[in-house]
Parts: sequence; structure tokens; C-alpha cells
Amino acid sequence: MRSISILLLFLLPAFALPAQDLLDLSAKNYCQYWGDTIENELYRFELNESVPQAVGKILGWAGREANFELVQTNVSSVAAVLDGDKRYLLYSQDFFYHLPTPLEAYALLAHEIGHLLNGHRFEACCRRDEELDADQFMGYVLFKSHLTDEQNALRMVEWRYAEQGFSWQRTAPLVIKNRNKPYLFTGHGTVSAQERQAAIARGWARADAAIQGLGSLAYYEDENKVQQAGLRSFPWPPPTCAERYTVQRNMAGRFKTLGAVDDWLQKALDNRRYWSRSYHYLPNGFALVTRLEQFTADGASKPEQHRWVDYPVSEGSGGIMDYLSSMFVPNKGYFRVFVFAVTDQPAGSNGKTIERAEAQKWLENATSLLPYDIAKLPVSERHFVEVLVYEFEANGSNRKANRRCPCAKPCREHLEKSGLLNGLR
Repeated sequence: MRSISILLLFLLPAFALPAQDLLDLSAKNYCQYWGDTIENELYRFELNESVPQAVGKILGWAGREANFELVQTNVSSVAAVLDGDKRYLLYSQDFFYHLPTPLEAYALLAHEIGHLLNGHRFEACCRRDEELDADQFMGYVLFKSHLTDEQNALRMVEWRYAEQGFSWQRTAPLVIKNRNKPYLFTGHGTVSAQERQAAIARGWARADAAIQGLGSLAYYEDENKVQQAGLRSFPWPPPTCAERYTVQRNMAGRFKTLGAVDDWLQKALDNRRYWSRSYHYLPNGFALVTRLEQFTADGASKPEQHRWVDYPVSEGSGGIMDYLSSMFVPNKGYFRVFVFAVTDQPAGSNGKTIERAEAQKWLENATSLLPYDIAKLPVSERHFVEVLVYEFEANGSNRKANRRCPCAKPCREHLEKSGLLNGLR
């Protein structure tokens, strides 16, 4: 009976709704499941019952509140859109009406909602990581929904849109056809089917662990179960050669939960455009790690077009003279990784050093969303936030970056020069 009622929810008769008003938003940064582009003129239609109810169920399964506005409009399918600081979930009721089962509807909505809840920016530098984050969220939600098993959840990447109108068939590989143009799930073509399935499996495993009552601190103290849940442990005590600065002590008076601490950190990072980051397990807390960033000799972040390049880039104008000069005088490159450690267990260093490649891997295969089971945990008077910075220096002649040990600058200076310190005060 439950399956029948859910099916009826999505098979309500579809009919054209008159446009109520023009939707005033810029859809330059978005992820859309199907369709080449988003129309320049979007119109807001009255919300029907089925999709809003499905969105509510997804948020409930995830234990999250919406940070976006849901709008029925004239998009091709379903899209997550960022317009300035506002987030939108746009959908076409006609598209959902023609889906074969509710499972596909929940999966598509969960993927786009994952983008929005994770605060994704839909910029070229980070699209691959963002797509995997959204898929991991989808796997988490599909487990909680009890609508399917893991095998069918992984088959979500095997849908193929036939060219003969709205008829669906299950095939492989992961491709959606529209006017003979292939797409990878959301139309961005940046991630393989195998990578997507691995991300869905990580989300599924994390939800499985939470359902079994293992989403507590006692659970996360088990390294094997941490890995199973899709989290990676950050080494604690941390690797040596880091400069450190404590930005917050005795946090119980300011924050009630670890999720509130995370919100504070996210705002500071967003203000300085540190949008690509990853979460790792720490005892009684978590570590938030930023992407490898290139900075100038005085500690300031490089201009945006050079900031996230992982090889030395000249600080000149980029013209022909700058290029010729670099051939005879190789540029040096300076790189750093910030680690925000939230825990109640002070620690020195573990005596081991870390190379740039290993620091870069901290961002790979990790979630960009703090698991709800950790976010809801209370903050004690012993909790603190300590920032660690690891420096690397590369010679332009071979582009190989070696760690700086000790770092050339103290952590507080890195925070000041990057602009992060103001947001953390």
C-alpha cells in the first residue's frame, strides 16, 4: 500500500498552469539533470502537491532544513541554481509526471538537493568534486527512503533517455541522450560512471551505519567503521611541520552543537571563496580541510585565476614578456593547506612529515558535508578550534613542490593575509 500511495503521488494528472509572474533570477551557476540550458525567461507556477512533499521527505530523511526555495517553472527537468547567495530548486511538473516510478523522482531530487545543502558554487574548478558530493548525498537519502536496495541505487547511473519522447529504459553506460548529445547524469560530463557509483555507495554505507545506531561518538572511534561510513580520519596528533593557532576556546558558551561550529567556519570560508573543502573525523569532533591554495610571497592569496593552480604561476601580467622571462628565471610557487581542527583533545605532532601529494589527497574521496550524526553532538567546555597551516614551495623549473619545515610564516599571519582571521573573530 505504501508503494502504491507513493506512486500515485507522482502520477497525478499533469496540466499546464498559467504563468503567475516572471521569476527574477540569474541561472548562470546551476546543475540541471536534463536539458542543454536553462531558459532566459523563467515563470513561476503554483506548486503542486507531489514534488514539495517529496522534497520534504528527502529533507526529513537527511535530517536537514531547506536552505533553498522550491519553484515550479519552465525548466526541462530539475535544476539546482545559485543566484548570488540565494539557492533555488527548480522543477518541471511535466517532467516528473512522465518518470516511470517514484524511485527515479526521489533520486533526481536528492542529487540536486545535495548540491544545494552542500553549498556548491557550480564553478568549473570544483564541478567534479561537487558532482560526487551530490551523488553521495543521493546514496544516503535512497538508503533512508527504504524505496530500493543498494544494487538498484547504484543503477541510478544507468538511465538512458530515449529520443522517442518521454519513454525511459534501463541501459548502460551512464548516458542521457538529447539530440544525440551524451550527458553524464546531470549534463556536465565530468565524472565516470564508476566514480559516481562509488560515491553513491559511500553515502549508502554512511546511512546504513547511522540506521544501525552507530552514528555516535562511540561508533566513530572505530577506524574501520569510520571508513565504512564514508568518512576519512584526519591524523591526530597531526603531521609535523604545521604552524598552529587557536582561534576559539571554551566554546560551550557560544555554540550548542558541533553543527553550529561548522556553520560559523563555513561562513568565514565562504567569505574568502574557500569553497572546496572536506570533512574528516577527529576524536569528539571533526577536521575541515581546505583545497591546496597558491599564495604570494607576502602571504596573500593569489588572484582567482591563479589561486587554485597546483604549479607555480608568475605574479606578472601574463603577457609575452612575462612568458619569456619565466623561461630564463623560473618562478617559485608558494602553496598552503588550512586545517580547522574542532576537538576536545589537545595533541602535539605525530613526528611524521607530509608531502604535497598527500595533503592534496585529504580533499579526495571525502565528504564536503558534515554528517548529521556528528553535527548534532553537543559542544563541551573542553572543545576548541585550532587552525593548522602546512606550507609547500615549488621551483618553476620542475614544478615539484616540497614542504617547508618549519613554515616561513606563523599561522596567524597566514590567517590575516588570507582574510580569514576577520571572519573568525
